[in-house]
Amino acid sequence: MKKHVRFEVITEDRIGIAFKILEKIYKADINLISMEVFPNRVCVKIQELDVEDKERFIEDICSIEDVIDIKEIELLNYEKDERKIFAVINSVDEGIISINKNFEIEIFNSYCEEVFHYKWDEVIGKDIRRIIGESIPLINLIRDGKTYDNVELHIENERGQAHYITTGRAIKDDNDNTIGGVASIKDIHKAIQLANVVASTREGAFADIVGNSDSIEKVKKMAITVSKTNSTILLRGESGTGKELFARAIHNLSNRKNNNFVAINCAALPDSLIESELFGYEKGSFTGAISSGKEGLFKEADRGTLFLDEIGELSAVIQAKLLRALQEGVIRKIGSNKEERVDVRIVAATNKNLEEMVAKSEFREDLYYRLNVIPIFIPPLRDRLEDIPILVGYFLDKLNNRLGKSITTANLEFVDKLMKYNWPGNVRELQNVVERAMNLCEGNILSDEHLIINIRDNEGVIKKEVNSNCELKLEDVVKTCETEAIVKALGKYKSIRRAAKALGVSHTTVVNKMNKYRIGYPIK
Repeated sequence: MKKHVRFEVITEDRIGIAFKILEKIYKADINLISMEVFPNRVCVKIQELDVEDKERFIEDICSIEDVIDIKEIELLNYEKDERKIFAVINSVDEGIISINKNFEIEIFNSYCEEVFHYKWDEVIGKDIRRIIGESIPLINLIRDGKTYDNVELHIENERGQAHYITTGRAIKDDNDNTIGGVASIKDIHKAIQLANVVASTREGAFADIVGNSDSIEKVKKMAITVSKTNSTILLRGESGTGKELFARAIHNLSNRKNNNFVAINCAALPDSLIESELFGYEKGSFTGAISSGKEGLFKEADRGTLFLDEIGELSAVIQAKLLRALQEGVIRKIGSNKEERVDVRIVAATNKNLEEMVAKSEFREDLYYRLNVIPIFIPPLRDRLEDIPILVGYFLDKLNNRLGKSITTANLEFVDKLMKYNWPGNVRELQNVVERAMNLCEGNILSDEHLIINIRDNEGVIKKEVNSNCELKLEDVVKTCETEAIVKALGKYKSIRRAAKALGVSHTTVVNKMNKYRIGYPIK
């Protein structure tokens, strides 16, 4: 690598001083690499000089009129900035590739060296299509200027394979022409590890379980506590309450989080298939079987978690086989004489009344007790109405991009009607209602005119339930009634102060209640 020497020349501020310095360099037959000119200062980068030539060069520059001083420096300013930028680019935990409009690589950091198996000096200035190939979105980005996000690619070049996720942005000139592109690269294995780290935190595990009502917070707290054990968990709750979300959260918070979470809906398959899905089969064990045989879900979930949804739908035959797997920790494939030991944590879920089914001999009592080690009851949406405004905001954020919308909020009339509904389909039904309304909305605010829901048949259902259910605590009754009253008043008067006056309380009281019950204004 050629070496260079750099000088900073301090001068009086006058026209032509930089030209005089260049003239001296030219007459001395010195190779000039680069030059920077500032007020009262000129910096030059030249070929390396021996001691005598260096002293002669300094004397020549000092002889120029209005030159005050000259000193040797380590780097020019642009070199310092360039090296800072490259240090930052190489310090980030992802790859950065930049190419110009001719597809020539200009930036290729150390992370990219690991992913693509090329060194920086091998690819800089080279056509990216010869290094990585034509079938990458960065090529199309240069051609059409369209950005892309989180595209998964699996490519093969002469150095090996690369499996990564990439996001790309165009570099534009003042006329909006694409003059280059930058792509970030994340190795797929590191991306999965990062996702597991995020999911293993409380915030990550419960990211899709939205709500902060007392009832849902109690369930979250219990899920955190029991996730650290290996005991079987039975999630109880109506359809649409989020049982699988809780099962995943429990897995992600457990010491099994780095192994598989495997889910099966026991109602989705007939008996003839569910046994082979759960336990697997040997090759040729029945007509239509895969010639190589199949590992079952128990084996797939070994050292991880197996989620058995709608467990109440299993037939008596499958119940018996499942019971043995739970009791002994062993399974036997269809067509095999050999038992295999598995280490699987079971999380089961049902919306059925298993106790009634046991009494009617529709569900094995011994299996019931084996499953019901740690029961967790997930509350229906009608028992946590105060979470509806937060859920609406969550669904807006979640669905806007998919639906091509930019809806920012929902008005109080919209939310008021949602809070009067009985929600037999729970959170799943609420998402469907919000998505339906978003499809009908042409602006950026959801209103009751966009709402298609059978409100009339459900008017007053919640209030009647509250009045007739003597097991509810007085605090819960007051909370529900106050929430409904405040939402109605805000919807009618469009002002916290006027709503407070109509309710016969102070403005501060209403604000405090809104904060306590998490009533949004406006709802977002």
